Amino acid sequence: MTKNLKQKTVSGLIWSFIETISGQGIQFIIGIILARLLTPHDFGLVGMLTVFIAISQSFVDSGFSQALIRK
Repeated sequence: MTKNLKQKTVSGLIWSFIETISGQGIQFIIGIILARLLTPHDFGLVGMLTVFIAISQSFVDSGFSQALIRK
């Protein structure tokens, strides 16, 4: 029973790591593409919007995960 739980935990951690790395890799590639297509002014605006979106997303994610834990 404990070994099964340990295997599930390790598997979950590995998939979470893969999800995080792949998400950051995709964002990096999209950033490079946008940097090539947009003017520096427009790219700066996208960068500023990205900061606000990331901050708001962290608030949403923290509240959602807390609700799941309580449930």
